[in-house]
Amino acid sequence: MSNWNIGNLQGLIPLLGGIYGYLLANGTLPHKPKDPEKMALWRRKFGPMMKIIGPILVIFGILLLLGVL
Repeated sequence: MSNWNIGNLQGLIPLLGGIYGYLLANGTLPHKPKDPEKMALWRRKFGPMMKIIGPILVIFGILLLLGVL
């Protein structure tokens, strides 16, 4: 049997969410937005906050995966 605990995989959600949010805030994703004006407005409104929260979520997810938290 393996020593993996399925509960540790819960860290994938904040890890992937943090990466996705950070890429959205930087403008890397989506490559071709359906409504560029709407996306630019979202980035102006939420971009600075997501550039801070994204890496925090990534660190939190890694700590959960490692079983530190």
